[in-house]
Amino acid sequence: MQKLHSFLYRLSRLSVWIFGAGYLAIALATTADVLMRWLFSISTPAVYEVSGYIFAVATTWGFAFVLFERAHVRIDVVYQALGPRLRALADLLALLALTLFVAVLTWRAWLTLDETLLFDSRARTALQTPLWIPQSLWLAGLAYFLLCLVFLSTYVLLLILRGRSAEVGTIAGIPHVAQHGGTAPGAAATRGGSAP
Repeated sequence: MQKLHSFLYRLSRLSVWIFGAGYLAIALATTADVLMRWLFSISTPAVYEVSGYIFAVATTWGFAFVLFERAHVRIDVVYQALGPRLRALADLLALLALTLFVAVLTWRAWLTLDETLLFDSRARTALQTPLWIPQSLWLAGLAYFLLCLVFLSTYVLLLILRGRSAEVGTIAGIPHVAQHGGTAPGAAATRGGSAP
């Protein structure tokens, strides 16, 4: 399981680098368009259309990396007061809830793409972009995120069943709580203790 975890993480990190370059391209193209408008009164609306596609696709492909980095926003008021087993169960519950939400989102994205393919839909712009192109990439990002969620949920469940709840925090827990053994950083410093 650890090898598969590492592989999925590396793939998500690669996608972040690739689509991060897309964000850079958006910034450069937008800057160039602004300068062209200012200097020569020439505008290229296609820049904004393509930027929207890149932004949507890059966002969905970034979700998995954020998942593996444990950077999604979570409320930890009660969480940090729980023991390792209850924290592991809370992590599993959070993963399952997110998995359900993303499954519905992915299904709806598929229905959107299916309709686009059925009617050969194109953007109502000068480019007349076939919408199945950005929508396919967008759906692929959501599907990969869903795959990673299913894997991580299974991994966490297996760790709990094997009595290794303490390890769950390192792959699915709230980072600052896991680093300080279930206490808030300030609390550990007040006691003069060091994080395990």
